[in-house]
Amino acid sequence: MPTSPVGSGVVDGTVPSPPDRTVSGLRDDTRHVTRKTTTGTRPRMVKRCTSRVRRVKHTSTSGTGHRKRTRTWYTDDSYKDCKNVQQGTTSYTRVVRRARWCVELDNVGGNSTEDDVWYEVESDVYRKATQLKEGAKLSFTPLRRGC
Repeated sequence: MPTSPVGSGVVDGTVPSPPDRTVSGLRDDTRHVTRKTTTGTRPRMVKRCTSRVRRVKHTSTSGTGHRKRTRTWYTDDSYKDCKNVQQGTTSYTRVVRRARWCVELDNVGGNSTEDDVWYEVESDVYRKATQLKEGAKLSFTPLRRGC
């Protein structure tokens, strides 16, 4: 695999094509790489609440100066104390590899030396390419070069 400068956009050996760049050539082959999934588990978090009571102090002052009186009383205030706690686990489907649709072209851009070039395309372009015979002329805008 050729080395590339940092930030060139190379991911998994594929080089992204510039956006809105249409390529044309002769259809050679198609390839569909299916999505691969596995089952994963994660903690199941539930909200658990308990009723609690707190004692609240109240004061009231009346009078002035030497006749000033402070009266104090207490009441009970109810509230809910809620926390998220783990209760078992839940299963989910985790995607390990996304689905890819690829088309291989020969004679890319009319250049007979550019053969066997793979392009990743959208699924509708892939379906259109599968309906064409090998060697038929095909033009599309690829998502990226390589597959």
